[in-house]
Amino acid sequence: MIRKNGFTLIEVMVVVVILGALAAVAVPKIFGMVAKAQAAEIPTAAGSYVHMQEAYIHHEHSIGTWKDIGYGAPGNGKSKNFEYGDCIHEKIPLSNNAESILGWRASNMYKLNDCLAHSSWGIVLIAVDDNKVNYRQVVSTTECGALTANWNVENIDASACNNGN
Repeated sequence: MIRKNGFTLIEVMVVVVILGALAAVAVPKIFGMVAKAQAAEIPTAAGSYVHMQEAYIHHEHSIGTWKDIGYGAPGNGKSKNFEYGDCIHEKIPLSNNAESILGWRASNMYKLNDCLAHSSWGIVLIAVDDNKVNYRQVVSTTECGALTANWNVENIDASACNNGN
């Protein structure tokens, strides 16, 4: 009797079914990680803005524009996935009136998982006295908040923010 080497059709079909089940589980997880990796530039860019604004406040006792503080957003205001905006148009003297000011914002140009395109992230500045400002990190939707942990979900009015530097 002649014996042939190889796989039977049933063995090949079982392997295909197993690979299909693994792909059905793994692919959504991979895309979720890709979106989180793309959104990772938001906290870094926001952190740079806060540090530069903080140094300016200690020196000038006022809140400055991006140009005043020397801040440059990633990609000169527009990266591969996000657009950044300066929401302060002129130097603002500090006072203890505790008015909230949107100073920095970013918006995604494309959908990232469940986070719809043109959603916003922002840094809100709250003057405490003539030498101190508190910062609040905000995001416009819960779905976008899942991409950046520890950001508060709030309505963000970024209509007055300029794109780029």
